[in-house]
Amino acid sequence: MDTTRTVTLKGETVAYQVRRSAEASQIRIDSGMDGIRLVLPVDSTADPDAIMEEKAGWVLEKQARYARFREERPERRFEEGEEFPILGTGRHVEVQRISEPEVTEDAIRLPESRVESTSIREVLEEVYREEARSYFTQRADHFCEEMGASYDQIQIRNQKTRWGSYSQRTGTLSLNFRLLMAPPEVVDYVIVHELAHAEHPNHGRRFWRLVAGHVPRYEKLDDWLDENGHRLVFEDVPA
Repeated sequence: MDTTRTVTLKGETVAYQVRRSAEASQIRIDSGMDGIRLVLPVDSTADPDAIMEEKAGWVLEKQARYARFREERPERRFEEGEEFPILGTGRHVEVQRISEPEVTEDAIRLPESRVESTSIREVLEEVYREEARSYFTQRADHFCEEMGASYDQIQIRNQKTRWGSYSQRTGTLSLNFRLLMAPPEVVDYVIVHELAHAEHPNHGRRFWRLVAGHVPRYEKLDDWLDENGHRLVFEDVPA
């Protein structure tokens, strides 16, 4: 169970969570959209505030960074006329008397009957997942041919903190459907990154050489995700 503490760092008050974990072998500080968390091994006698004070500069930098990200997160409203991006281009949601969803250059058209039986949110997520599976499969097959890589199946997921993963054991390429909101070159980078793990399980020099061979601008694209990933959200506006 997490406990909440506050500490003053360089004159600024910081609230943070403390978690004691049997799986933790060393002390670490995690930061993210949910705030700052200090993770301690269960038998640690370290003073939490002292640890935070020692890492004050880093903690304050992360706190400011994620505060900015929270302010920049788009407000998603699952209503007709709202804009949702696909491959970096905003498209307005339309509900029409059609039999199947349609994605055009400027719109995402949803069948009125399906919306009435469920909701715009549910139907829209179905569209995203279906479009993601189709597009990701197309790009993954393209890069498999280029890289001499392979996968057994693609899994479409919605993880909070990961855009993709690859399991050497099962050959499963997992990709976050929200990645479909990003520009095409960013999608390609994530797919190549994960397929490269079919040959190299770690992020060593040979891994990055393989990635660079197929996505030469990968560093800029990785930076783009780092600075813009928080905008690729599919969540209701908080009440």
